[in-house]
Amino acid sequence: MSRRRITIRDVAERADVSISTVSHAFSGGRPISSATKDRITRAAAELGYEPNPSARSLRTGRSGIVGLILRPRFALAGTSDRAETFNRLVGSVATEALRRKTGLIHVPDIDDPRAAKVPMDGCIVAHPYSGDRVLTEVLHRRIPVVTVEEDPQRPELPWAVRLDYPPVVTRLLDHLREQHASDVMLLTGTESNAWNVRTRESYRAWCEHNGVPVRIDELSEGLTHGEAAQLIGPLLAAPDRPDAIVVATSDFAALIAKLAATQGVRVPEELMIASLTDSEHSRTAEPAITAMDLNHESLAKEAVELMLARIDDAAEPEQPVVISPVLHLRASTQRPRH
Repeated sequence: MSRRRITIRDVAERADVSISTVSHAFSGGRPISSATKDRITRAAAELGYEPNPSARSLRTGRSGIVGLILRPRFALAGTSDRAETFNRLVGSVATEALRRKTGLIHVPDIDDPRAAKVPMDGCIVAHPYSGDRVLTEVLHRRIPVVTVEEDPQRPELPWAVRLDYPPVVTRLLDHLREQHASDVMLLTGTESNAWNVRTRESYRAWCEHNGVPVRIDELSEGLTHGEAAQLIGPLLAAPDRPDAIVVATSDFAALIAKLAATQGVRVPEELMIASLTDSEHSRTAEPAITAMDLNHESLAKEAVELMLARIDDAAEPEQPVVISPVLHLRASTQRPRH
């Protein structure tokens, strides 16, 4: 990661030809003799250089365009909750790139051969999975990469902007306890990204610190509301129903509030509800739902700045940029005082 990126200029110097000759040898822009092309190919192989279609400008070797890969598989499908959450990130990245006179390309599938032709100087990989294969492929291709959120299996990668979950999750759980919740359940998502992994870790640490039982169950981000309701309904009717539920997504949190109302369970008097994302669902629910905002605007700003710094060959950061989520306390966790 710390090794300087090999450029088209390095290949030209090794092969003792001009930069334009190297460019034409790879692009087929004009005929190059077989001997010269072989010399350029050998030089590229010796240096470990892979032709980068972003080398559109012969002076700088840059296109002025960065790529964006959005990893969560349910980011743009299903409920409007996911659409709002990730539209904020994608829109903010686009806005920040525009402010810096940089183009942005969405890369839907790095494995698609057409992706190799995408002219990008670097790539932002958002919300990677643990051991993310796409991030591995981007690193293998030696494309300068910045991650929004860390790969949980590779937290040491320094070119990253990540969210500091533990303090905010702890503050939320402390708030629930202050409101006299004695049995707090976490309904976590199933995708193996930092959002799920780090919030589970924070919840377990809080339970251990406070000497309370761990109650974790999973609610897949890919479930329809009908499928989720079939799982949530029995939980609310069970004799060991928790008195507080922290839910991964705000649409499912709002669904729990609706199901509680139909079963005569009062929120927040008998059941407090909080969400680990914030959207229209949590803000307009009845009652409004306490939620953790993932602060995507700040994530986008820092990611674009870090990406441009990396493209400009800035020194490797000593550690990732850390952003704090924002906790919004609302009526769903505010029990009336007696």
